Amino acid sequence: MKKFNFADSYRAAGLTIGPDILRMREDPFKKLRQTIDPRIAIDLVRLYFDLDVPRGTDWFRDAFSEADPSFSLIDNAREVAVLAAGLLEGAADDGKVYAALATLTTAVGGFRQPAVRPELIEGMRVTIQTKALSNRQDPPANPKQIKRLSNSSVQAELEALTQSPDLARACALLKQASEESSAATKALISQVLSVVQPLATQVLTLREEVEMLWWHIGGWSRMLEKPFAELDVGLAAVLAGIDMADMSRSATGPAAAPAVLQRTLLAGREVNTTRIAIKDAVDALPEAKLDLLTLAEELVSVPDVCPLLTAFAKAKQVGVSPAWHKVFAKATGLEAESVCLAPLELAMQAHREQLLLRALK
Repeated sequence: MKKFNFADSYRAAGLTIGPDILRMREDPFKKLRQTIDPRIAIDLVRLYFDLDVPRGTDWFRDAFSEADPSFSLIDNAREVAVLAAGLLEGAADDGKVYAALATLTTAVGGFRQPAVRPELIEGMRVTIQTKALSNRQDPPANPKQIKRLSNSSVQAELEALTQSPDLARACALLKQASEESSAATKALISQVLSVVQPLATQVLTLREEVEMLWWHIGGWSRMLEKPFAELDVGLAAVLAGIDMADMSRSATGPAAAPAVLQRTLLAGREVNTTRIAIKDAVDALPEAKLDLLTLAEELVSVPDVCPLLTAFAKAKQVGVSPAWHKVFAKATGLEAESVCLAPLELAMQAHREQLLLRALK
């Protein structure tokens, strides 16, 4: 477990805190880090970006006030963001990919900026990329690990027993044979599993890659059953990102996701649009097709963390523009007309939001 550097993080945020206070933060920080689950990660992201936390922040305040009764979320808002950033970073280092995904989706391609430690956003992107690469670097299966088991001495002793029968010895040999058979079976199963399990993982990875390859070559929207090249580029970006997340069997998605999505979006079209408003991406989906978009139930609890898919959910629930704009703004704190992203950024936003929603199930 990577240790969080309190002094450096506080200094980077422009905070000067004495060593006694820093020491009082260490144990609560360590305990909180060990309890982080997807829901806690979502709340930490909200604290990091200074967003409302619907279920409250007593759990966070109480964790630190036990060691320091003077700790306050109101007076220490900047410190709270530093601690939340450190906990998110620690969770991501501990392999909890959803912490990194939530940080990136809430940032909305850099549209939202935290008051402290903005470098964490890029760090989370690197963490996901590194984890995605490591997922593809498992050692190959080695059939030579399955070795011939040693011969038992029971057979020879049984042959000797026929020359000089001994009931007690015969019972002991039968027990020994049973125990050796059980041990040999367990050893063989262990050896076979050590080969079969990596092979099964490699087969699943290969299936995922082949499925994505044919999807990319076909350039076909699985939801609308139309070529991406025939769709508005903003809508194509969103649907392509969702498709790739749905095909992924890992929490991170493939390491090559940005490259594949970019080539998928460029195939058969000239993209002249540099940035696309969320409103335009949603409006490009005909009202009659909105019901084809299946969105996870978990989206209801994280509209501010997954704003892109929330925009489609509100359009589906309320109706086409401009009816859904106000409810979207109320749920996310963002203006659908103002949040503009490049096509690849839209695709990656949809991709990460879909992966995060799967982690919340």
